[in-house]
Amino acid sequence: MSSENEKVKSALEIALEKAQKLGALSEEERQRLRDEELAAAGEALAKRYLNGLPLRDIDVELGRRREEDRQIISRNLLSSLVDKIDMEHIAGAERILAAIQHLSGDSGVVQSMRDLLREYQSATEKAWRENGSALEAAKRSELELKGISGSAVDPAIETSPEWLQIRHRLDTDYQERLEEIKRKCKNL
Repeated sequence: MSSENEKVKSALEIALEKAQKLGALSEEERQRLRDEELAAAGEALAKRYLNGLPLRDIDVELGRRREEDRQIISRNLLSSLVDKIDMEHIAGAERILAAIQHLSGDSGVVQSMRDLLREYQSATEKAWRENGSALEAAKRSELELKGISGSAVDPAIETSPEWLQIRHRLDTDYQERLEEIKRKCKNL
């Protein structure tokens, strides 16, 4: 067999070939390998979706599978997508949330995530409004002591230890809440 054809083989086929050389696989081992292959298929679908694959194409892919396989793939696809939701990438979350809702059918958990992300964004903006001016003034004073001043000086307060500490407090609180919602979503 050519090396190109070997690249196309599934993980299960490769494992089965190796197993034939070593002896027959037990039914339990065979099922474990099958589950691993289906889990990998779910993760691969998640990656493809994140790279632009439309939901309808995911439905087509899932529709080609037997019901029991489809459930395993869907569960792993959903889990992979849920893992991609985080506080740092709120802008891309809506597309992921749409897929999670489509796959899980549970709009309540998705709405909880959506609400939490919006609340986090609002809290971060509020913290910036409340602390940004004071942090900028402190940074300008610090720079003036070093002989750096003028209208062209724009202190990078987003990277200041004080702002990072404020963000860390916010991130910790909201991340814990997000993780709880994610656990609920994965258990649907």
